[in-house]
Amino acid sequence: MTFVEGEQALSDWMATNAYVSWVVRDVPWQLEDELNAPLDLPLNLHGNAHNRFHPLLTQARARCVSRARELPVVPNPGSGGARSQPVIV
Repeated sequence: MTFVEGEQALSDWMATNAYVSWVVRDVPWQLEDELNAPLDLPLNLHGNAHNRFHPLLTQARARCVSRARELPVVPNPGSGGARSQPVIV
């Protein structure tokens, strides 16, 4: 799923604002559970049912994924790729 014309803008924003780091763990999913418990991370749905936005966001994501699957597939320029051409749908 891509954002067509907005894909490059999103890639540019992520290059400036999104940072990735990692910790090597034998059981990595436990760290996610440990972090979700005390923190308010509404967009992390897995293991985060205690968040008050969980039901609303779960439903919204399901609707968005369903709609996205109905739409035609378009090329993904990826990070640093050429800007996508307009797509007529």
